Amino acid sequence: MQLIQDIRYALRGLLKRPAFTLVSVITLALGIGASTAIFSVVHAVLLRSLPYSSADRLVMVWEDTHQTGGRTDNVINLGNFFDWKEQSHTFGDMAAFFDMSAKLTSDGEPEEVPSQIATPNLFSVLGVSPIIGRTFSPDDGKPNQPDVIVLSYGLWQRRFGGDQHVVGRHVTMNNHEVTVIGVLPSEFTLHIAKRSMSSKPAEIFRPWQISNQMRQRQGRFAMAVGRLKPGVTLPEAQAEMNTIAARLEKEYPDFDTKTGISLVPLRTQFTGEIRRALLILLGAVGFVLLIACANVANLLLARGVSRQKEFALRAALGAGRSRIVRQLLTESFILAMAGGGLGLLLAWQGTDLLVSLSPPELFGPSHVGINMPVLFFTMGVSLVTGIIFGLAPAVEATRFELSESLKEGGKNIGGGVRSHRLRGTFVAAEFALAFVLLIGAGLLIKSFRRLQSVDPGFNAHNVLTMTVNLPGWKYDTDRKTIDFFKQAVSQLQTLPDVQAVGAINTLPFNGPHAGTDVQIEGRPKPPSGPELSTGICVTDVNYFRAMKIPLREGRLFSEQEATEQRHVVVVNETFARENLPGEDPIGKRVTIDMKNENVPTEIIGVVADSKHLALNGATEAMAYWPHPELVYSSMTFIVRTRGEATNLAASARNVIHALDPQQPIGDVTTMDRLLAKSIASSRFNTVLLMVFAFVALALAAVGTYGVMSYAVTQRTPEFGIRMALGAGTLDVLRLVLKRGMTLTIIGVLFGLGGALALTRLMTSLLFEVKPTDAMTFVVVCLSLIAVALLACYIPARRATKVSPLVALRYE
Repeated sequence: MQLIQDIRYALRGLLKRPAFTLVSVITLALGIGASTAIFSVVHAVLLRSLPYSSADRLVMVWEDTHQTGGRTDNVINLGNFFDWKEQSHTFGDMAAFFDMSAKLTSDGEPEEVPSQIATPNLFSVLGVSPIIGRTFSPDDGKPNQPDVIVLSYGLWQRRFGGDQHVVGRHVTMNNHEVTVIGVLPSEFTLHIAKRSMSSKPAEIFRPWQISNQMRQRQGRFAMAVGRLKPGVTLPEAQAEMNTIAARLEKEYPDFDTKTGISLVPLRTQFTGEIRRALLILLGAVGFVLLIACANVANLLLARGVSRQKEFALRAALGAGRSRIVRQLLTESFILAMAGGGLGLLLAWQGTDLLVSLSPPELFGPSHVGINMPVLFFTMGVSLVTGIIFGLAPAVEATRFELSESLKEGGKNIGGGVRSHRLRGTFVAAEFALAFVLLIGAGLLIKSFRRLQSVDPGFNAHNVLTMTVNLPGWKYDTDRKTIDFFKQAVSQLQTLPDVQAVGAINTLPFNGPHAGTDVQIEGRPKPPSGPELSTGICVTDVNYFRAMKIPLREGRLFSEQEATEQRHVVVVNETFARENLPGEDPIGKRVTIDMKNENVPTEIIGVVADSKHLALNGATEAMAYWPHPELVYSSMTFIVRTRGEATNLAASARNVIHALDPQQPIGDVTTMDRLLAKSIASSRFNTVLLMVFAFVALALAAVGTYGVMSYAVTQRTPEFGIRMALGAGTLDVLRLVLKRGMTLTIIGVLFGLGGALALTRLMTSLLFEVKPTDAMTFVVVCLSLIAVALLACYIPARRATKVSPLVALRYE
């Protein structure tokens, strides 16, 4: 009953002061809304269960080739994969898979659809069941067995209209009739963006029976996922795999020398690069919430001081201190709940904005939204917030001398020394927290600007890209494939405003390229296994001109070399520097291990280095073969235009359809967009932390202004007396500014210590910027002091306008 009375009384009191209530609720809504929005992302990416059974036992299994200049998470050889399965006792099972495109030519317009080819046990390893039909059986994919596919939920809805009778339906894919046997749940996906040959999650799944020929120790291209046996820990499994890797190194020294095995938990695989960034953003938004709490606490302190006569009267009538504190805490909780409700509405909209700003691969198989755990989080944050900003003001407001407070003209209306100190503490804390956030934002802004300024080695402006993957059943000879792409390049070149057209099999910043070993002719093979390596791409004659990659030495491919095999190769500067140090590379013959029968190819030219995977990564050695040397059926056209590249997208599509009306066209985009996508994660971190930092700065400035304005109001009689006794305008101005700037300097000093400690956690997010960058610290420090000076100056200026006569009659 008393609680209901407290709530009614609190509501009446808050409604009588709408300005105070509105400012408090909006301030809290900003902090709670931002916290809820970020938590919804953290929950989806880091906390929510993955759409697999016992997902904590699922790990990705990679080859570790970092000792030979490769990666710790390199794609795998299938021969090694089967040895792992047979020799491991810590895994219940393993499945292999890889991504590629498929062509659907029935049930609608011809379409290129991302697909995943997987060993039949993939879904049993993942613990995934279909919502309709079945997944693969052990015999699916074997010779003389019907060709079958499983659909993703999205493709089932989009292309098949959610037909409940889709199981058993015959579909034409890659010019073959296949049968749909099942549909997967809507939340299922398995897209390892870093190593996938597709930029999108698979929508069609096909069974893969791996032949004995594919188990040879030659080439690496697949991925593997395994399920640990119950009770097996990751370190135990890793130790066993290390033993197996050492065994295989001895058994296959020419292929597996210095090749280890790396196990990565599946959740870590999805979140590894973004986990630290999300936790830092969650901490940053926590700082914003604390600043909001400090602001509202200051407002409540000021309001509590003005209500001391009310509290004294209630105490005189028999109310105990705990009763008054409970009443004040009830008001705080009402403010917190109102702020939480408004914050939830802001988060509802803000979550969509976060998703639109985020890099495409951020969320993996998770869906971001406001769900029950997020609602509980918001409720919990609101309750805790009510305690944080309400408790200290409530306790402070009930510390009063009863007789003094009941006097009509009591001088303590501005509060005691404790109250002033508490308000000052809140202001200093706000500036300390804002300083840490501004330092973090400043470091990320500087890092992002340096990342943007990295030269990719080519001119990305006004370049349209278009991927075409020719079906093997139709283009069944190398000659047909080469001729199609040559004709397409020729026809694209005739379009208006086209400057140059080229083609490459793996476009920079659009997925991983092939990598392999290389042997220099005339040099003995190292006894400890291969040490020289290179990336490998296949281009046409015009690729370097279309991308504006300059020639450094020698020459580029001739028309004849781009039409028939002449065993020539162009390399980049890093290849020459790493594999032929101190030598003239032109004329050297190298054997690149990419074919069943490898023959030496002659280096005819050296081109400038260019980035291929990431702007912040090291430039890799790269060899470029002309298309006839290694014929790929999938090539990406590079169309350099004189104006906006996207204006030619429709015309470029028409060229391909004129050559082959049944040919689906893959991704059509621009190089500018691909470059922007490659730094999307850095942009996401920078933008969010910058927004949080400036919100924190604004709240701190408003809080300082409020405290100083209140102090000026309460000290009006003092200023009048000082001016009556001869104090000048500058003296009063200096007196007010001294108080405000003292609090600011204290906050900056504490913030400096916090920033030096916390920014070290950001090291992995920074590019060519130290977490203790002196210039960033100086600029942020001066900027924060300037904002604080402005926030203090306005009320200080008002204090100098006080008339002594008016001030002496103030009370």
